[in-house]
Amino acid sequence: MDKQAHVTTEQVSYGYSESEIPTEEYALHCHNFYEVYFFLDGDVDYLVEGTQYKPTPNSLLLLSPNVFHGVKINGSRPYKRFSVHFHPDILSVERRVFLLSAFPSFENQPDEKIYYEQVERFGIPYCFEALEDCARKEASLREHLLPVCVEALLARIVSMSDTTGAGFHSTSTDTITGILLYLNRHMKENITLDQLSERFFLSKHHMNKVFRKATGTTVFDYLLHKRVTLAQQLLIEGSSAQEAAAEAGFGDYSSFYRAYTKILGHSPLQDRGVLPSLGNNNGKQFEDVNLRI
Repeated sequence: MDKQAHVTTEQVSYGYSESEIPTEEYALHCHNFYEVYFFLDGDVDYLVEGTQYKPTPNSLLLLSPNVFHGVKINGSRPYKRFSVHFHPDILSVERRVFLLSAFPSFENQPDEKIYYEQVERFGIPYCFEALEDCARKEASLREHLLPVCVEALLARIVSMSDTTGAGFHSTSTDTITGILLYLNRHMKENITLDQLSERFFLSKHHMNKVFRKATGTTVFDYLLHKRVTLAQQLLIEGSSAQEAAAEAGFGDYSSFYRAYTKILGHSPLQDRGVLPSLGNNNGKQFEDVNLRI
């Protein structure tokens, strides 16, 4: 694999990466883009909305926008993977809904599969090799090839999703899933620990303890990141900062501004009415951006 084969445009970020340094915690984050994560080798755990996956060589994870996820590296064995982040606008309008049909929405389809093993049976590695080859092309040719390569990858994934089972180990309990779904479906509302404790018949201390064990973070750190991601999307769509803050569930603008700048690293005014850019990431790969507070 070519470590130098990276592509970063306004609508697509693709690359191959290797890591050898273990991590003690999950590097949790969420973003407004779709992601295809192709695991090649290593010893890692991957956490997605409270569900733990143990990737095996040639396995695939499909991550929809605004999904809370992250990886933990367990040993010094080289951790090798491909990742593709993309904005749906790169896809042709007439095929967009079809090509995105394999990516479930967590709040509406929490039980839909997102993890696939032995994807080499469906030719998935060839699509990543095509993207790798595309990265080496001259810029003007690459611009035309890149959407075609992304669509070819997604078409194979849609075909695979009809015939392949999920096969994963989940550490998420029904209670945690219920809390996660409640937070996602009511994040615009005022939510308190007392309210959650009463609703799910757990003490506040125990709830935070089991929630952190399942998701890698606390209830309100999770909720804060979800609200910031939602606010960013509203800003991109043209809402004012004040409107986005209120719509995303922030009680006041000052707390919204502090959370936004701390998590995303810039003012909310910078994102208003601007297409989300995969090319403006301050030189960091998405997977390496840790959004814990």
